[in-house]
Amino acid sequence: MQEVLEKFIAEQDLKELRAFANSIPPTSLGMELAEMQPVHRALVFRLLEKNQAIAVFENLEVDQQQELVEGMHHEFIREIIEGMSTDDRARLLDEVPAKVAKKIMEQLTPAERENTNILLGYAPRTAGRIMTPDYVHIKQEMTASEALERIRKVGLDKETIYTCYVTDNKRKLVGVVSLRDLVLAPPDRRVGDMMMQKNVIMAHTSDDQEVVASLIKDHDLLALPVVDGEDRLVGIVTVDDAVDILEAEASEDFHRIVAITATTRDESYFDMSVKSRFLRRLPWLIALLVAGAVSGNIIGAFEEQLAAVAAIAMFIPLIMATFGNAGSQSATLVVRGLATGEIGRSRYLRILMQEIMTGAILGVGLGIGAFILGYLLTANTSLGMAIGLAIFGVVVCSSIVGVSLPFAFKQIKIDPALASAPLITTIGDAISLLLYFNMVILFLGLT
Repeated sequence: MQEVLEKFIAEQDLKELRAFANSIPPTSLGMELAEMQPVHRALVFRLLEKNQAIAVFENLEVDQQQELVEGMHHEFIREIIEGMSTDDRARLLDEVPAKVAKKIMEQLTPAERENTNILLGYAPRTAGRIMTPDYVHIKQEMTASEALERIRKVGLDKETIYTCYVTDNKRKLVGVVSLRDLVLAPPDRRVGDMMMQKNVIMAHTSDDQEVVASLIKDHDLLALPVVDGEDRLVGIVTVDDAVDILEAEASEDFHRIVAITATTRDESYFDMSVKSRFLRRLPWLIALLVAGAVSGNIIGAFEEQLAAVAAIAMFIPLIMATFGNAGSQSATLVVRGLATGEIGRSRYLRILMQEIMTGAILGVGLGIGAFILGYLLTANTSLGMAIGLAIFGVVVCSSIVGVSLPFAFKQIKIDPALASAPLITTIGDAISLLLYFNMVILFLGLT
C-alpha cells in the first residue's frame, strides 16, 4: 500500500492518490502514513475526505498528530479536531505540549471545549478521563417507538447506539436495553418493562482505567457506563478504548518484568531518545548492581573452600542460573494471574503449596541429573551429592521466592510486575550460593 502511495506522489498524480487514499480503511491508512516521510504524510492527509481524515487522524501517533496540527491550515484542522470523539481529543491534549494544546482548544466550539475540559478535569488513568460523553440515554417511561425516534434524532454523532442506557428524571442510571430489543418490541411497550439488565455493571469516574478495561473484557461488553458519585450517568467507555488500555498495561508490565521504569504509556520504541532509554533502565540496574555485590561477598567468605577444592567453582554458574530460571517461571505465572484477576491474594497458601510440590518434583529430577553431571566431570561422589542436593534446594527455594515476592508486592500496594526476573535472579544468587557452599562443606568435610 505504501509503495502505491509513494508511486502516485512521485508521479504527481494527485487525482489517483486522492482516490486510492480514500479507499483504504482508516486503520490501515494510519499505519501506512506512520511509516511515510512527514512531507508525504501531510500531502496524503490533505487529500482525504473529512470523515476519512478524522478516522485516520485518530489512528496516528501523538507526535504525528502534533506535526499535522502545527503544519495544516487552521480551518481544516479545526474540522478534524472537532470531528474526533471527545475521549480521543482529550487524550491528544494530554500528550501534546501546552502551546499546541492551547492552539487546539482555541479552534473548538464552546460546546466541544466544555466537553473536553470536563474530561481533562478528571484524574489521569481513571474512568472519567477515558470516557466519552457521546452516548444515547433514554427514559424508562418512553415507549419503544419513542425510544427509537430519539435514537434516530441524536444517534448520528454518538459513539455507539447498540446499547442504550435507561435513566430516571435525575439522570441516574437504572438499566440497560439493547437496540435489538427496541426494534423487535411492540411499539407501545414501555422501556422500563424490557430492560434486560437492572443491576447494571458500571464504573465510577474515579475507578482505575485498568479495572474498567477488565470489566469490559470479563463481561463481554461493547461499552461500560460511567457514573459520578451520585450514580448519575456521565459517560461510557467503549471496547476499543479497553483494548488500547489492556495493551498499554501489558506493555507497562513487561517493562517492569525486565526492570525498565515506564515513562509515557503510549511511547513506542522508536519514539524514545537514547537519553530516555538510559534513564528508564539506569535506576533498576544500579539497585541490582548493589544487591549483586552481596553475592560477591558470599563468594569471598568461602574463598578458603574454593582454594581447597577448585572444582567447586565450576558449578557456581549452574547453581545460580537454576535458581533464576526456576524462580522467574513461578513469578511470571503468578504476576500474570494477579494482573488478570485469575489469582486472588486469598489463594496465596494454596498456590505456594502447589509451586513447592512442583518445585520438589522438578528438584528431584534436576538434582539427580546434576549429581550425575558432577560425578562425571569430577569423579568425586561427595561433590556430586553436594551439587545434586544444592540443585534440589535451589529449585524448591526459587518456587517459594517466585510465588511470595509478587504476593508481597501486591499486599503493600506495589505493582507485582516489579517482582521481576532480574530482582528474583539477584536474590536467588545469594540464596543459591549459601545453599551450595553449605552443601559442599557438609559433604566434603571442609571447614
